[in-house]
Amino acid sequence: MKILKSVYISRKSKFSGNIISLLASTTEILCALGLKEKIVGISHECDNPIDILDLPRISKPNININNSSKDINTSVENSVFNKLPIYNLDMELLKTLKPKIIFTQDMCNVCAVSQKDLNNYFSHVSNSDVEVISYSPNSLTEILKEIKFIGEKLDCEFGVNALLTDLKIRLKTFKQENQKEKKPSVAFIEWIEPIYFGGNWIPELINYAGGKYIFGEPGVHSSIISFDEIVSSDPDYILIAPCGFNIDKTLEELEPFLKRPEWRFLKAVRNNNVYVLDGNKYFNRPGMGIITSVEIIAEIIHSEKFIYQFENIAWVRLNQIENF
Repeated sequence: MKILKSVYISRKSKFSGNIISLLASTTEILCALGLKEKIVGISHECDNPIDILDLPRISKPNININNSSKDINTSVENSVFNKLPIYNLDMELLKTLKPKIIFTQDMCNVCAVSQKDLNNYFSHVSNSDVEVISYSPNSLTEILKEIKFIGEKLDCEFGVNALLTDLKIRLKTFKQENQKEKKPSVAFIEWIEPIYFGGNWIPELINYAGGKYIFGEPGVHSSIISFDEIVSSDPDYILIAPCGFNIDKTLEELEPFLKRPEWRFLKAVRNNNVYVLDGNKYFNRPGMGIITSVEIIAEIIHSEKFIYQFENIAWVRLNQIENF
């Protein structure tokens, strides 16, 4: 994934203390701000940048994340129904690392370790002065605001302003470039079985990339849709990027989805405009790579205008894949 490096930072943060990041997105943000050395623990999901991979991992899932989308969904529903935690936290390790700040989220108790999961930790630590910061943006606008908050909170105001200036310039470029372009309709699938459309920041990403999103509004959570709704909307492009799945994992899941009788009659299928994207790295985490996500979509839906060479890295065209 592309991530803005701390080369943008010319003033070192005065923040002192250990940080635990339980979100892949906040880990990326902290490293982009030059605070990698302050991170002492991460979650099971943190995978970028590569020089944090050896840090202690505080969390692990209590469900098998290698299962099919249908089985994962069933496991999550069972856990929620039985009031069982979806993630397990290593409380002893957490105490040993003595964090001053822990980054988590309260937007979704399923997608990542949440603030609720930390309640057990605080029940074991008396007089704790640990500060828990919930990073929970619901839209692209909120992502930029919360990145700024993190930078200011950790005394990286100069650095975060430089990063945000870069991100906003890239966004402005898209807005100017696509102002007069025809906007093709786009369906974004965030889960396969059951089918969820992409919500939260996805509508804004597609709009900036020069597309017209046919499901959901900015800031609204993803929700289930029927296959009939996809058929009736008949989008120009279908982008498939399940939450937490890379391209290979998604391709393993698609056969029953694509064998639906109505599939081959869809406009996007007839025109070879169905794409599988790396949802895990580029679309499900609201971090420093969020503008890269716009670039990926723009390269797909306006290929005559935008060339970033993300093909086979961040996306593949479905008709190019053998056996489909």
